[in-house]
Amino acid sequence: DSASSADLSDHLKKLFSEEQLYRIDHYLGKEMVQNLISLRFGNMIFGPTWNRDSIASVTITFKEPFGTQGRGGYFDEFGIIRDVMQNHLLQILCLAAMEKPVSTSPDDIR
Repeated sequence: DSASSADLSDHLKKLFSEEQLYRIDHYLGKEMVQNLISLRFGNMIFGPTWNRDSIASVTITFKEPFGTQGRGGYFDEFGIIRDVMQNHLLQILCLAAMEKPVSTSPDDIR
């Protein structure tokens, strides 16, 4: 929630400068998502062809092998559409559509 996030940020500010922190959504930290970044930008085969001239469309499918066990209260309050579509699926879309960053510096990736 917003209050606990603010408390955590205030605590971290006492220990680290903002440049020392790596803030990432839990979904972007998943191995499959990290592999998408490596596949796109670390593989010379895809570099020249992963662009608007060579790709006609992109389909992103969201499947989970489990239900909302233990998360029902969260989804009741915030909604699965807001959590999954607004956050996670748009993050995947951005990774699929973004241009290759000039460097791996946080400012270049943002």
